[in-house]
Amino acid sequence: MVNISVTVFGGLPPLPIKVIIDNLDNNHDIKFSRNNSFSEDYILPPGRYMIIISGMNPSGGKTEMHVHGDFSEGPLPTDEKTTEKTYYSQLFYGVISN
Repeated sequence: MVNISVTVFGGLPPLPIKVIIDNLDNNHDIKFSRNNSFSEDYILPPGRYMIIISGMNPSGGKTEMHVHGDFSEGPLPTDEKTTEKTYYSQLFYGVISN
């Protein structure tokens, strides 16, 4: 299981938060968007994954992103990222083994 958690501080994000769970070993990808902070669990089959989280911070706000789970490698570069940039796109890479 993999948990993706995004917390927005300082108001509502002016644009939806976009998430792509890209299975690099096949075409069984998951794409979704959320209008505000969220924490969701996903049961992912073994494979290599790029998880991309992108969005826009409210004026003066920040966003915390956490990707945790049953990874045998990663997430890389780290499992947590905080950004105060107006626009952000963060990539996490991880491997789930049998």
